[in-house]
Amino acid sequence: MARYEGKCPECGKTHYSDMKGGVAVCDCWQHCRMCGAEMTPYAPDLAMNTYGFDDRRDFAVLMVCTLHFPMFFSTRKPVEVVCT
Repeated sequence: MARYEGKCPECGKTHYSDMKGGVAVCDCWQHCRMCGAEMTPYAPDLAMNTYGFDDRRDFAVLMVCTLHFPMFFSTRKPVEVVCT
Protein backbone atom coordinates (compact mmCIF):
# COMPACT_ATOMS: atom_id res chain seq x y z
CA MET A 1 0.00 0.00 0.00
CA ALA A 2 1.30 3.45 -0.90
CA ARG A 3 2.11 5.93 1.81
CA TYR A 4 1.90 9.67 1.17
CA GLU A 5 3.55 12.41 3.17
CA GLY A 6 3.28 16.14 3.68
CA LYS A 7 5.41 18.64 5.55
CA CYS A 8 4.02 21.33 7.87
CA PRO A 9 4.96 24.79 6.56
CA GLU A 10 5.17 26.19 10.12
CA CYS A 11 7.33 23.66 11.98
CA GLY A 12 8.60 21.26 9.30
CA LYS A 13 7.12 18.13 10.91
CA THR A 14 6.32 15.35 8.42
CA HIS A 15 2.84 13.80 8.46
CA TYR A 16 1.77 10.60 6.69
CA SER A 17 -1.47 9.41 5.10
CA ASP A 18 -2.62 6.22 3.36
CA MET A 19 -4.45 8.14 0.65
CA LYS A 20 -3.23 10.79 -1.76
CA GLY A 21 -4.54 14.23 -0.91
CA GLY A 22 -5.25 13.22 2.69
CA VAL A 23 -5.26 16.07 5.18
CA ALA A 24 -3.56 15.98 8.58
CA VAL A 25 -3.78 18.70 11.21
CA CYS A 26 -0.39 19.57 12.73
CA ASP A 27 -0.31 20.15 16.49
CA CYS A 28 2.53 22.67 16.38
CA TRP A 29 0.14 25.56 17.09
CA GLN A 30 -0.41 24.16 20.59
CA HIS A 31 3.27 24.35 21.58
CA CYS A 32 5.12 27.42 22.87
CA ARG A 33 7.67 28.86 20.46
CA MET A 34 9.89 29.93 23.37
CA CYS A 35 10.13 26.73 25.43
CA GLY A 36 8.25 24.01 23.50
CA ALA A 37 5.82 23.28 26.34
CA GLU A 38 2.17 22.61 25.59
CA MET A 39 0.12 25.78 25.96
CA THR A 40 -3.38 26.15 27.42
CA PRO A 41 -6.40 27.76 25.74
CA TYR A 42 -6.70 31.46 26.55
CA ALA A 43 -9.98 32.91 27.79
CA PRO A 44 -9.90 36.71 28.21
CA ASP A 45 -11.33 38.12 31.42
CA LEU A 46 -13.26 40.87 29.57
CA ALA A 47 -15.85 40.73 26.83
CA MET A 48 -14.47 40.57 23.27
CA ASN A 49 -15.95 43.97 22.33
CA THR A 50 -13.80 45.61 25.04
CA TYR A 51 -10.64 45.04 23.01
CA GLY A 52 -9.85 46.98 19.88
CA PHE A 53 -8.56 50.20 18.36
CA ASP A 54 -10.21 52.53 15.83
CA ASP A 55 -13.46 50.53 15.69
CA ARG A 56 -11.57 47.26 15.09
CA ARG A 57 -12.40 44.40 17.41
CA ASP A 58 -9.70 41.95 16.35
CA PHE A 59 -8.59 39.75 19.20
CA ALA A 60 -6.67 36.79 17.88
CA VAL A 61 -4.95 35.28 20.96
CA LEU A 62 -5.85 31.60 21.11
CA MET A 63 -3.31 29.96 23.43
CA VAL A 64 -1.10 31.06 26.33
CA CYS A 65 2.05 29.67 27.93
CA THR A 66 2.15 30.56 31.62
CA LEU A 67 5.69 29.24 32.20
CA HIS A 68 7.19 32.64 31.30
CA PHE A 69 7.03 36.14 32.73
CA PRO A 70 5.53 37.92 30.98
CA MET A 71 3.28 35.17 29.65
CA PHE A 72 3.61 34.18 25.99
CA PHE A 73 0.39 34.74 24.02
CA SER A 74 0.10 32.88 20.72
CA THR A 75 -2.04 33.82 17.71
CA ARG A 76 -1.15 30.70 15.72
CA LYS A 77 -4.02 28.62 14.34
CA PRO A 78 -4.16 24.94 13.41
CA VAL A 79 -2.29 24.12 10.19
CA GLU A 80 -3.68 21.66 7.66
CA VAL A 81 -1.04 19.58 5.89
CA VAL A 82 -1.96 17.97 2.56
CA CYS A 83 -0.20 14.66 1.96
CA THR A 84 0.84 14.19 -1.67
